[in-house]
Amino acid sequence: MNKALVLDFGNTYQKAAITDGNEFVVNIFEEVTLKNIEHLLINKNIEDIILSSVINNTDEIEEWLNERFHFIKLNHKTPVPIINKYKTPETLGKDRLAAAVGAASLFPDKDVLSIDCGTAIKYDIVNSKNEYLGGGITPGLHLRFKALHTFTDKLPLIGFTSIPDLVGRSTFESISSGVVNGLIAEINGIIDSYKKDFENLNIVLTGGEMIYFEKSVKSTIFAAPNLVLSGLYKILMYNKQQSNA
Repeated sequence: MNKALVLDFGNTYQKAAITDGNEFVVNIFEEVTLKNIEHLLINKNIEDIILSSVINNTDEIEEWLNERFHFIKLNHKTPVPIINKYKTPETLGKDRLAAAVGAASLFPDKDVLSIDCGTAIKYDIVNSKNEYLGGGITPGLHLRFKALHTFTDKLPLIGFTSIPDLVGRSTFESISSGVVNGLIAEINGIIDSYKKDFENLNIVLTGGEMIYFEKSVKSTIFAAPNLVLSGLYKILMYNKQQSNA
């Protein structure tokens, strides 16, 4: 089976994954270059490539890929295998759309909520009619720690170490408890609220901060570290099938 290259260029890191749709060999760069991409493709049987990017300096990479491969740059006009009901599709984050596609492919014809735990926590719901409805965005773990330090005079900047006790007995412990236990309670509360509208809800957890929460979510979850990459691959293959039809 021919493999594909899936590119997910975020503000902090750029991911490049070679995949057959099942296994993902992921490379992470702080700053990706055309030379990086060329090196990845040496002696690889790659025909199809998709790029999702929130950064601007990708013109050289895009031009080179477009000349040599079946190449798609994801935007709000790209056909996707779900029905997008978002009111402003042009403003929808490409990572959110890809996560929704990935989650829907894991639970076809069922209600599914994807929770992407990254710099921001993103909730995205696809219903049993294969309709993407939208969701919510809230600050992630490290943004909350940073906000307490930045917008107060005396609170220190701390980071995640472990799930803290509920009662903090020092300022360090109190910040840790408030941020971490507060976010866990928020995630569980959001899930409970969605379940009132979607009774047989399936939940998929992903993102770089997923490991902090997967054991603390009360509901049964499906952990999918490569959900966004998987969704991008599904979009790529959907477009290839459409062009070959």
